[in-house]
Amino acid sequence: MKSTLKMILSLENGKSATFSLPSPRPDLTEAEVTEVLDEIITKKAFIVGGSPVEAIKRIYIQDVDDKALA
Repeated sequence: MKSTLKMILSLENGKSATFSLPSPRPDLTEAEVTEVLDEIITKKAFIVGGSPVEAIKRIYIQDVDDKALA
């Protein structure tokens, strides 16, 4: 199974951006991700389409199974 950390963030221009990181640590917590994202937001470290990230909308891990066709 493939896992991807998905972080959906609000931008100052009212739009959203999704950041994805493959193969997150199995014991990763929401608190750890939130702490890093809060620092990124405070420092305006991510700019998407000229607009800085303003807030966290959603954080989750997406698991995907590949299945061969019969």
